[in-house]
This record gives sequence, structure tokens and C-alpha cells, in this order.
Amino acid sequence: MSDRKPTPQLGGATETFVHERASATPATSTTREERCDGDTPDAPSDSSLRAIEEWFVSAITAPHASDRLDADAARLLISGPKLDAAGRLAIYRYGYRARLVECLVDDYPALKFALGDDAFESLCLGYIERHPSSAPSLNDFGRHMAQFCREAAPLAHREFAADLASLEWALVEVLHARVAERLSSEALGSIPVEKWVDAKLPPGGAVRLLRFAHPVNAFFQAFKTDREPSPDDFTRNPSATAVYRTDMTLWRMDLTPAMATLLESLFAGRTLGATLETLEVGLTPEDAAEAERNVMVWFREWVAAGFFAGVDLG
Repeated sequence: MSDRKPTPQLGGATETFVHERASATPATSTTREERCDGDTPDAPSDSSLRAIEEWFVSAITAPHASDRLDADAARLLISGPKLDAAGRLAIYRYGYRARLVECLVDDYPALKFALGDDAFESLCLGYIERHPSSAPSLNDFGRHMAQFCREAAPLAHREFAADLASLEWALVEVLHARVAERLSSEALGSIPVEKWVDAKLPPGGAVRLLRFAHPVNAFFQAFKTDREPSPDDFTRNPSATAVYRTDMTLWRMDLTPAMATLLESLFAGRTLGATLETLEVGLTPEDAAEAERNVMVWFREWVAAGFFAGVDLG
């Protein structure tokens, strides 16, 4: 088998930065767990504007409608010429959830493509109920999707969906990551040879290393070219991918077992000497030989991509 070199691929459905996304959830909103009466908010104890506004926010964001909620709406809100008070409230409740689903579509376009529109919308509605929005910003709202797919969602391809969600969330995280210092080629070249064995290379802020049970990066690349999903896409086949950002562009890089093992060891804080020893005992002879032949090529690519924040010589 010929050696594989690092091959960057453009990152997400949109490769440029996006603005912060605002939700309709205020910072002081009462979460589902904090409500004293299950899914239905308490009616205000007084008729002040503030009390009614706080009830209105809770009524919009409550996971489920109820007869009590409709009755409170009839007492506190005005009916219109075509809809009663409960019907008017229902429009706001629908719009609030539609905004959250829109956010999840933005974060997980490939997952939506894999599952289909109806299944993905059902997944999102279940996610919103299990993980209600609790902050004014929606940038972190979808962070539990991989776990939700793996543990709670009624999906036919649960593990595949969880792997794909993990990849797409890594793209979101890297998109919003703060990038501080990064190791330069000049700094790498200035390290004395006798110091290399004790050198540590901590990861940069805008890089994520992921291992999967399925080849989800290949599926993501196919999604970008509008190829329809096939049964083979859901077959277990271990893979590893690095997600990272250079300047204002997202990238994905497939990793061989040797590449992934090397990076995992360095990102865990091990010295370069200890990492090279790990390669010798943790890989097949073929993979270890590949690493020996190509490690310097890999390092040059990873340094240029900003994988490392710097070098620590102890």
C-alpha cells in the first residue's frame, strides 16, 4: 500500500465566518428543570407588565401546550378577528421552535441530508424538548446533538448519526474558536536536535482530532457534492479526521492510524520522544513504518495548518 499524505479538504457547507446567532431565550429565562409545574408555566400572580411579559416568554418556550396554558392565554391575551388568544400564542410557540430547528439545520446540514427532511425535523423537535435553549446566543445550542443521537433519539442508524454529528459539531467549535499563538516553521526549526526528545507540542485552539466508527468525513465530502446516501455509507469502518481553521477558512483532513496516534499522543501532553515510542508499540508494523518514512512531512503540514500552539521544552 502506498503512503498517504495529509490532504486538506474545505471544511463545511459554508467556509466563511458567520455572525453570532441570537435566540428568543433571554438570559433570565426559566428552564424546563426549574419550572415548578412540569411543562406549563405558572400564571402571573399580578397584572403588571413585567409579570405578564415573563409569563409570555415561559409560555412560548414551554415544551408542550396544555389546557391550562390555553386558559391562561385566554385570560391574559387578546383574541384577534381570526384567531383566539390560544391560537395567537400557538403561532409564537411555533415560530420559536422553527428558529431553533433552523439553527440545528445550520449546524448539521449533512446530518439532515443523511436522515431526510422529516426524520431530521423530528430529531430536532426531540432535541429541543430534551435540551431547551437556555441562553441568548445559539452558538452552543446544538452541542449535545451527538450524545442525543447516540442515547435518546429513535434513529435507524444511531451510531452513524452520532459520528456525523460529532464531525459537524467540531466544525462549529473550530469556527468559533479563539486562536492565540501558533507554532511557526521558524520556531520549529530553531529547536536544538538534542532537545527534541523532551519537546512537547500542545494543540492549537482551532483544531479538533476525532476518531469515528464510520467513515463520516467521506460521507460529508459526498454530501458537499450532492451524492445521495447509500447503504454502504452506514457500514462500520473506523476512521479519524482532524478539523481545523487557517485564517478564515475551515478544513478537514483524513488521518491514517499512524497520523491519528501521533497527534493524539502529542495533544495529550506527551513528549515527542514518548510519542515516537507509542508509535512503535501501538501500531501495526506497516503503519509504524509509514510513520517512520513520513513523520517529517506530516509535521511540516501540521505546523503550517496551525495544529500546534507552540513548543514546550520543559
